[in-house]
Amino acid sequence: MQAAAITDYKSHFVNGHFNYCGEAGIGICATIMPFIDLESNLPASKFTDEFLKKLCSTTASVLGKPEDRMNLSVKSGLAMLMAGSTAPCVILCISAIGVTDTAEKNKEHSAKIFNFLTGELGLSEDRIVIRFYPLEPWQVGKKGTVMSFL
Repeated sequence: MQAAAITDYKSHFVNGHFNYCGEAGIGICATIMPFIDLESNLPASKFTDEFLKKLCSTTASVLGKPEDRMNLSVKSGLAMLMAGSTAPCVILCISAIGVTDTAEKNKEHSAKIFNFLTGELGLSEDRIVIRFYPLEPWQVGKKGTVMSFL
């Protein structure tokens, strides 16, 4: 079964949640790595097609992964409190195999991603938090097995 290509990103927003699996399509992705999950109290209108494509491209470049392997989820319009304030904010979670496993790597990733998010969303650095999760191949399921066996 072949997944349809995504041509209309907005049609994949449901209740403020956006799911994107690279250009390979929805449902069956070409690969299942890395996972980029953005949560924000900003409205869905801030996350345009252009922003989503740039976020995918930027994080792929920063992590050294092909864009067609990226899995991106955006949850907007959430009730959020960061540092005692409900002002606009973002929490970005990055889960990946082999590229988020050291402080040195994550420091480099963080600087580049902060630069992108502050520039694109107009948020100050104190309104953004990034969490890095290193994954092992046995922690990611795909094609009825786990990445260790693929």
